[in-house]
Amino acid sequence: MEQIDLGRVIEEAIFKFSQNRIGDKPRGFVTLSPDLAQVPWKNHALKDFIRAFLYESLLTSNPDAAIDISLGRRLALDDLSAFLGIEEPSYWLQLQVSGRGLRIVEPIIEELFDEVGYRREEWVGVEGSSARLGVFGAIDKPKHRIVFCLESSRHVFKCDLLLPIIDRFATPNLAVLPENQKTTGL
Repeated sequence: MEQIDLGRVIEEAIFKFSQNRIGDKPRGFVTLSPDLAQVPWKNHALKDFIRAFLYESLLTSNPDAAIDISLGRRLALDDLSAFLGIEEPSYWLQLQVSGRGLRIVEPIIEELFDEVGYRREEWVGVEGSSARLGVFGAIDKPKHRIVFCLESSRHVFKCDLLLPIIDRFATPNLAVLPENQKTTGL
């Protein structure tokens, strides 16, 4: 297991983008959860994917529209865990990139995952919904999965990377909100 500093990975991707993009650049807003200093992952693939995904998202986006990047823990996603057939993770990690000028599409996502050793298992959509859920499994360990959600609503494009984190040192249900605080799905 490798401990990955995702805040630093996000910072590096933004810095590389700002150095390489010529001309106008989109404004970016970043929100990081303070409790995610180090995240356990089986290898460097997660770090490499996030770096490439953020760079590609920023590089191809419309310079006149702001991009929001947020990283945080998610409540238990029991239905998703069951659908994927994975053991109950300690928590789910969600990296969301959204904005009106975002221009990332499924083939680019598949190519970025392929470059770090993950293969598309399936894209799932629901009739009448603009959301599509992609499931990607590690080529060397197909049961090791990452979920990617694409959604477009009211001209805002959202990309959510959902990661099941299995951490034997994590505080159980740390991401559970108080009963009086309501939440919505993706």
